[in-house]
Amino acid sequence: MIANRAPGILVMLGAITLGTAGGSSQGTAGVREIAWTDVAPAIQRLLAARGLDGATFAAHISEIRRRNEARVREGDLDHLIYYVLQSSSFTALPRIEPAVSAKAFVKNGGSIPADARARLRAFAAAKRNARDARLTYFHDLLAAEAEGVSRPDFLDGQYIRAMRFLHEKEFVAVRQPDGPQAVGALYQARGLSTDTSVEAGYVVYLGLATLQQLEPRRRIRSVLVVGPGLDVAPRTNLLDAGEPQSYQPFAVMDALLKLGLAARYEIKVAIVDINPRVVDWLERVRGTRRRLHLVSGVAETDRVRFTSDFRQYFESIGKGLSTPTPLEERSGRLVKSMDMDLRVAPRFGMICLDIVVDRIDRRFDLIVVTNVFPYLSDAELLLALTNLTAMLAPGGVLLHNEPRPILAEATSALRLALLHSRSVVIATVAGGESPLYDSIWMHRAPD
Repeated sequence: MIANRAPGILVMLGAITLGTAGGSSQGTAGVREIAWTDVAPAIQRLLAARGLDGATFAAHISEIRRRNEARVREGDLDHLIYYVLQSSSFTALPRIEPAVSAKAFVKNGGSIPADARARLRAFAAAKRNARDARLTYFHDLLAAEAEGVSRPDFLDGQYIRAMRFLHEKEFVAVRQPDGPQAVGALYQARGLSTDTSVEAGYVVYLGLATLQQLEPRRRIRSVLVVGPGLDVAPRTNLLDAGEPQSYQPFAVMDALLKLGLAARYEIKVAIVDINPRVVDWLERVRGTRRRLHLVSGVAETDRVRFTSDFRQYFESIGKGLSTPTPLEERSGRLVKSMDMDLRVAPRFGMICLDIVVDRIDRRFDLIVVTNVFPYLSDAELLLALTNLTAMLAPGGVLLHNEPRPILAEATSALRLALLHSRSVVIATVAGGESPLYDSIWMHRAPD
């Protein structure tokens, strides 16, 4: 899967008060924890087959909440290591591709390779630079997490942890007979990534375009975007330019407006993410002017070529909101910018929330969830779908990109009819086993 999470924005982003950015959902107005009685009998049976019942439910939910909080921290520290290995903002040392470093780490008998150690030491000694938002982000993260511990020792420990996982994923699990399932199991236990990319918006746009064709009279007035993420430091192809950003809420609004599924002054958007850093960024941009820099996560090479449809999508991003800069190409990547004026649209609704264990006491015409479900076990996925279904308005649409077969069984049990599914190619790969692609599924709630 391609990962999962606009100038002059005049659209009102919703009078939605969900809570304080970065705060716990416990006790927040309009948010409550899922109870066993909230779970449909058909889903209860699926959960029981996975060892969960009414007697153990409350304790299990508490354990999920505790474990996911730890996974958020691990995900942040994974991004820190990816940044340290790839960034050119704090050192002139050669960049290191993380998977290459993971392979060298194991080949070196579990000792940190010299080139990686040099970068770790350079970052430990780096000074905070307020003019470099990304460096400041990770400098502050290290200061908070390594409090009372030697920074070099802390970085070494996190490097070792991150490289062990990466080697298992890239060089061990993927080569097993059940490779996809083995990699999937790793994702369900790893740290929760905040990463996002422009490519994830492509299948969302195509899904919404199909919805418009199937139901031309449909109008979307309320949207929930789950886990939009923040492009802090991807596992590969880090770009140091600009500050960390979140694209998806703007891309979803842009698509709805371009397709005529929403009216500019009616659409209301709520955003939830389990990571408080994502929510904090969205809170900070509210009521400000910001330039959103869009760069494709995939770069064209002699072997990798974008499809013409994906190029057209990238070129059109932002036109539903206002006039973006023309499409450019830099080092094989597609690039453009959009100046956002959020002073006229300060009413975002956002909250830090774990969709597996919590729900909002509201209903939405459209819920968008991309690149979130792969991190959930089957039982957690069943709980998340239960919460999401409860938040769908009658006839509302759930749009996601999770291919696991259990989704079909669960959505049928929850009476979510399949409206459409498709796979789309983003780029072809000459000589590769398959192109770079993503998929989309749309389900409709009962009226």
